[in-house]
Amino acid sequence: MSRPYVDFRKSFMKLDTFPLFHLARLRPKPTTKSFPITAARHATQGSSGTNPASSSRKAVTVASDDGHVRWGELSKREKVARTTQQSFNFLTILTGLVMTGGVITFLYLEVFSSSSKTNQFNRAVDRVKSDGRCTELLGPSKKISAYGEPTWNKWAKARPIA
Repeated sequence: MSRPYVDFRKSFMKLDTFPLFHLARLRPKPTTKSFPITAARHATQGSSGTNPASSSRKAVTVASDDGHVRWGELSKREKVARTTQQSFNFLTILTGLVMTGGVITFLYLEVFSSSSKTNQFNRAVDRVKSDGRCTELLGPSKKISAYGEPTWNKWAKARPIA
C-alpha cells in the first residue's frame, strides 16, 4: 500500500531559513492517480475471520512479529504465529540456561570441588613441599614445581599447575 502524498514545498516556502537547494530533492507531485489494491476473497477465507491484507496494519507472521499488535486484535493464524515465535524464544532461552548450568556444574566438579583431580593434585604438591624429607632430596620448596600428567602440548608443558 503506498503512502499518501504530502506536498512539503508549501510548508517549507513559509520558512525564511529553508535553503532552496533542498527543493530539488523533494518528490514531485505524481501525475497519475494510484488506486488502492483491493484484497481478493479466496474460497478458504471465511466471513468470520478478519483479513489482515484489507486492514491498515501489516500481517503478523513468525518472522515479522514485533509484539506491537494486541493479542485481541490478532486473527487465529496470527495468534498461532505469535505463539510459535514466543515458544521458540522461550525454548532458546531455556536451552541457554541449561547449557550454562552444565558448564558451571562441569567447572565445579572438575576444578573447584574438594574432590576434583586438580584440588587433589594441589594438595599432594603442598604436602610434598611442606615435608622436610622431600625438601632435603628435591631442594628448597620454592624451586619445586609440579606439572601433572605428561602431555604433548608445548604450552601445557611450559606452565606449572601448582
